[in-house]
Amino acid sequence: MLTPLKRQKFDLLIPTVPTADQYQYYWGTSQDVFRRVLISVALLVVFSLLYNRTQENSPNSFAGLLMFVCAGLGGLYWLLGPVASAMRRNGKLRRFAYVAFWEAKVTDVYLSEEVLSKQESIDDRGRLEVIHNTESFLNVELGDRTGFATTLRVPMQRQYKRIQPRHTVCMLLLSNDPNFNRISKITSDAYIPQINLWISDYPYLSRDAFVSLTRYMFSRNKPIIEVNRN
Repeated sequence: MLTPLKRQKFDLLIPTVPTADQYQYYWGTSQDVFRRVLISVALLVVFSLLYNRTQENSPNSFAGLLMFVCAGLGGLYWLLGPVASAMRRNGKLRRFAYVAFWEAKVTDVYLSEEVLSKQESIDDRGRLEVIHNTESFLNVELGDRTGFATTLRVPMQRQYKRIQPRHTVCMLLLSNDPNFNRISKITSDAYIPQINLWISDYPYLSRDAFVSLTRYMFSRNKPIIEVNRN
């Protein structure tokens, strides 16, 4: 079941300016912050030196103003870096022309393992040891009454154990086709209203706005659009 949304609603659900959840996602660990601080210091020093040189050669020039602005932005890179990363990711979705609200049902839930990396070492007896670093992923198969189906795959979290077949899942589908005969993108940000749970590997949506939209959709009947399975 697909319900096309107006562009204004799309802009509200996936805003240009990152949400707090998106900013927190890209904030990263303490090591990530430390690395951004080092980059900020380096940028501040480089552009400050360039600014001083331009001031000596051409006082009050445009180049000097540009170096001053770059030094300021470089010094704030540690703080603004997550904003830029989230804006780039949001921009990839905002390039699509059309968006629709999709209401589906969980048809199956299962776990899978993926090898992320492997380490090889030689033990005391000269034998090769291979250690595989794996991660568990949750696979949620979804479908609707029109026959359209897809599978969400996200890193496993403890709260996902609550997901059961027949749960209703709400999410966004994106396309460049106004009739949605071809789905170009399915976000991994999905909401299960029965248990107030999000399935996600990245918070694509402005979640408060999407929860409000879900309640509105459930409060009235909406037309169904059949989706081409191909």
